[in-house]
Amino acid sequence: MKAINFHWIRFLLKNWILFSIISLLYSCETDTKNTVTGPDLPQFNLDLFEQNLIDYVNWSNDSPIGWAYAITQNGQLAKSGAFGNAVSEPDGTMAAMTINKEINIASVTKFYTAIVVMQLLEELNLTIHSLIGPYLPDSWNLGPNMDSMTFAHLLRHESGLDTGNTDFDNTLSYAGIKQAVNDGVSIPPPDQADYDNINFAIFRILIPSLQNNLPNAPLANLDSDQTTQGVYRSYMQKALFDKINLSNIDFTEENNNPTRYYNINDISNAISGTNYGDWDHIAGGGGYYMTVIEMAAVNAFFEHSNLIVSDEARTIIKENYLGLDSYFNGDSRELHGKYYGKNGSIANSSDVNVAQGVLTQIQMFPINGIEIVVMVNTRAVNYKTGFDGFLRSSIKDAYNDAYE
Repeated sequence: MKAINFHWIRFLLKNWILFSIISLLYSCETDTKNTVTGPDLPQFNLDLFEQNLIDYVNWSNDSPIGWAYAITQNGQLAKSGAFGNAVSEPDGTMAAMTINKEINIASVTKFYTAIVVMQLLEELNLTIHSLIGPYLPDSWNLGPNMDSMTFAHLLRHESGLDTGNTDFDNTLSYAGIKQAVNDGVSIPPPDQADYDNINFAIFRILIPSLQNNLPNAPLANLDSDQTTQGVYRSYMQKALFDKINLSNIDFTEENNNPTRYYNINDISNAISGTNYGDWDHIAGGGGYYMTVIEMAAVNAFFEHSNLIVSDEARTIIKENYLGLDSYFNGDSRELHGKYYGKNGSIANSSDVNVAQGVLTQIQMFPINGIEIVVMVNTRAVNYKTGFDGFLRSSIKDAYNDAYE
C-alpha cells in the first residue's frame, strides 16, 4: 500500500502556482456574476462542505460498505477521510478503507488520458481538430467516415463509434478496436455522438503512435497489442504521474487485500465482493488503480500549475470538456461559477438490487480553488440525491449548501 502526503505538492507548487486567490475569483473561466464577495453575501465554509459531503453520502443510515474522499484547496490537501471497509468478506477477511487504499477509478481515467493527449498534440503542433487517420496503424483498414474523424471527436465522445459499453474484454481489446475502425461509422462525426469507452480505449494505440512522431522517440510497433499496451502505460507514467512524483501508477490491483466491490445488500446476505483484476489490455477509458490522495494530486496540479498542462491546454480541456463530463455545462446546480467533473462507474449487472461495483468522482470548483475526489466501493447506495445516483449530484449539493 502506498502512503502519500502533500509535503511534496506544497514544495513543487511553490514556484508553479498560477493564480492568487484574487485571480482565481476573477479568471476568464469563472462566471463573474457569481464572483462578487462581501460581508453581506454567502461565504464558502470548507468545514461545512466536508460535513455536508459525509452526511449526504451516509444518507438515511444507508452508508456504503467503504468510501473515501480528499479535498484540496489552492493546490494543497485540505480535508480527507475514509469510512467502512475496502474488504468485508463472509469468511471474516477484512480490510479497512483508508485514504491510501487503491480502488479502480473507472472512467476518471479518461481525464488523465486527455491530459496526456493534449501534451502530445502541443508537442507535435497538432490541434484537437487534427485527423486521427494518419496516426492509426498503416496495416489497419479505415472504414466509412473514419477519414473525417478528429481527436476532438474522440475526446468528446462524438465519433459515433459504438460498442455498446459491454463485453470490455472483447470490445475494448486491440482486436476489438481494430474491428471497430474497420467497420467505421454510418454517419460522419459528430452527428452520431454516443458515450462509449472505445473513444478513449483507442488512445492505447494513438498515444504510442503520436509518441513515434516525437524527435528521437523509440519507435513502437503499432501492430503489437503487447507493445501498444506497454507504451501507453509507460508514456502515461512519464508524461503525467512522474511529473508530480506519483510512482508506479498502473492498471493492476494491489497485492495486499485489494479493494472489493459490493452491492449494499451483500453484507446482510453474506455475499462476497467482486474484484476486477488487470485492466492493461482494455485501458484508456478506465482501469487505473489509485488512492484518493493520488487522484487529488492530479487535480491540484491540473488546476494550479503548468507541470502537466499549459494554460492553453487547460483552457481547451475545460471549454471543450475533453475527458470531462459535458453535461456539467449549464447544469442547474452550477450556482457559484463553472463546475467541472468526471464520474466513473462500473457495475457487473444492470439489476440495481444485485449489481456490485464502484463509483468515483472528481470535481473542480475554480471560483475558490476547491477540488474533490470521492470513491465508493458499493452500488445501490441511497444517497441524498437518490438511490444509486451518481456521486456528482450529492457532491454539488454538498458544495452549494456550504455557502452561509
